[in-house]
Amino acid sequence: MQRTPPTSKTLADENPFSLSLGDLMAGLLLIFVLLLSFLMLQVQDLIQEKINQLDQIDEREQIKTLLISRLLKELEDFDVEVDPNTGVIRIKEGILFAFGKDELKQKGKDFLRLFIPKYVGVLLTDPDVSAHVAQVIIEGHTDNIGSWDHNLGLSLRRANSVAVYLFTEEFGTFHYAESLKKLLSANGRSFSQPIVPHDMKEAHTQSYTPMEWVNKSNNTEEARAQNRRVEFQFRLRDWDLVSPKAEKLLEIKTGLSSP
Repeated sequence: MQRTPPTSKTLADENPFSLSLGDLMAGLLLIFVLLLSFLMLQVQDLIQEKINQLDQIDEREQIKTLLISRLLKELEDFDVEVDPNTGVIRIKEGILFAFGKDELKQKGKDFLRLFIPKYVGVLLTDPDVSAHVAQVIIEGHTDNIGSWDHNLGLSLRRANSVAVYLFTEEFGTFHYAESLKKLLSANGRSFSQPIVPHDMKEAHTQSYTPMEWVNKSNNTEEARAQNRRVEFQFRLRDWDLVSPKAEKLLEIKTGLSSP
């Protein structure tokens, strides 16, 4: 009887699990590659999103700069202060109101009839710019004479008096009045946001309590007169461009008691 010669054993014969282990390693490598590719795509999407955000910020900064430059030019003949960093328009109390009063003076009404068409024109005439304007705010501010709540009421009534007057028959019609209605709001801030005196520009506000800061910003009649004001502010969509970080640090919380 003829015998079949024995065949030599291979590694696979000796280890029946070697093939499946190889497949497992290949599978794990494929999963790793897929995960890495997925993560890379996510990182690329995140980078692109950040680039888009930076582009939008850059565009808004350009719009902000354009608006401020136009305001400085168009309002140079008016007795107002245009903040070159924020575009905030500050109007002295004496132009619009008598001391402690919230009823517009005739002088104030005459001023607004000239000022508003110019101001609104800068914001809303150019459609490429006006599309980015989200809000126009009239804000009343006072000095620190009297209690916080009394001044809050006074500052709010003054801002409201200005806002309401713009749409009266006495004021008359002006371009973009209906558009302005949709954007306009009125706020009162009492004495919570004093203007920083020039000799205190470098002061560290956190070294003072809120009331100490208010008092230091109203320590002369000239300073108090500067703080009695009405402001016009614009805000652009999705980003507050009016209040820079430095101004945020100076913001005083509401709810202050009288000194």
